[in-house]
Amino acid sequence: MRETENMTTVAINSKYVDILAPLGDVQQVVDEAVRRYAVEKLGERLAELRRAMRPFEERYGCPYELFYARVTTDEDFVAGLREVNPTWERDFHTWEFYVEELREWLNRLEQLSML
Repeated sequence: MRETENMTTVAINSKYVDILAPLGDVQQVVDEAVRRYAVEKLGERLAELRRAMRPFEERYGCPYELFYARVTTDEDFVAGLREVNPTWERDFHTWEFYVEELREWLNRLEQLSML
């Protein structure tokens, strides 16, 4: 018994099918084109998130993981933050949101690379 993949039907303009047919199996060509497009778009989104995170890394002088470790274990560090930047907690939550979203998109990219 052969399992079939979950597939969604997408209409392709016949002029593209006519152009793609001589290049091989149209389904394979379209699948590869969609995969490349997805990789490109995922790359753009990852770059946007990294750009959004950069000001926090510069402001606090460290990557998120180190900042998280310090604010959760070092009371002196947190006290210093309150003096220098009273809105650090808002930054922390925004930064955390970006980090979580980055992880989700990296996970999608990993899934895509396994196809």
